[in-house]
Amino acid sequence: MAEVSESKRLWRTALIVAGVGVLVLVPLGWLALRMWDDTIQRRVIAANESAALTNLENIQAAEQLYFEANGQYGTFQQLIDSGVFQAQVSGDPPVASGYVFTVKVQPRTDTQPAAYSVNADPVRAGGRDATGRRHFFISSEVTGVRYHESRPATKDDRPRPKM
Repeated sequence: MAEVSESKRLWRTALIVAGVGVLVLVPLGWLALRMWDDTIQRRVIAANESAALTNLENIQAAEQLYFEANGQYGTFQQLIDSGVFQAQVSGDPPVASGYVFTVKVQPRTDTQPAAYSVNADPVRAGGRDATGRRHFFISSEVTGVRYHESRPATKDDRPRPKM
């Protein structure tokens, strides 16, 4: 009879230890999954920002080619229609790799030269589903890419350091 009660006590202890183990493993598993998701999201944001910078450099080159051929800078659609810029974009304004591209063209007048500016802003800049963190800017008036961490960038923002 003593063996039966000792066996029951052993089973009861084993069940308690297993229950505590499950209670500890569930939050640890959730935490590991969340950390993995954060790592993936950081990689997606880095890839989107890299693609945005590449697109901006390509737009800058296309604007120069378009200007040399036409004597003025082109809108996004004009660049694509002329064949000097090719990109996988959709929508109006164009969206590519989680970034919205806004092209502004100023025609040449008697008092001002022709000019262009392009903003690349994340579709979603905050939260766990952000498509990017930094906002970028290029124009015919500045050299290189300007950026800002929390708002659309302008020509007065810091230049992006070359890597």
